[in-house]
Amino acid sequence: MASSGVAHGSARSVSERLKAATDELQKLEQLVVSGDCAPRVLTEFRGAVDSIRQTAWAVQQWTELQSQNRDPYTVLGLLSEERVRRAAQLSRDLTIDLQSLEVGVETEGLDKLFQATKSLYEVLAPLFRNNM
Repeated sequence: MASSGVAHGSARSVSERLKAATDELQKLEQLVVSGDCAPRVLTEFRGAVDSIRQTAWAVQQWTELQSQNRDPYTVLGLLSEERVRRAAQLSRDLTIDLQSLEVGVETEGLDKLFQATKSLYEVLAPLFRNNM
C-alpha cells in the first residue's frame, strides 16, 4: 500500500488524475448508454472498472485504518480474495477465448500463461486432494 509519507505534490497529481478519470468515465457512461458497443469490449471494460473500484476501495480502507491507528493489514485478506475472484473470471474468459479459437498457440504470452497456470495448479492441488 502507499506509504503515509507521500509527497503533497505527488498526492495532488494523483487526485487531479483521479478527477480527470472520473470525468472521462462519466462521459463514457453516456456513450455506452447511447451507443453501439461490442459485448466483449463491454465485458472487458466492466472487468477493468471493477478491478480499479476494488483497488480504490482497498486503498481507502488502508488509509482510513492507518489514520485511526488501527491495523491496516486486515485489508490484505480482502485484496487476496479479490485477486482470486478476478483470476477465476479471467480463467473463464480465457477458456471461452481458447474454445472459440480467438486465442491460440501463436498468441503472445500463452506459453508463460501455461507455465503460471501449471505452477498455480501444483500449489492448489494439495489443498483440494480430499475433495477430488
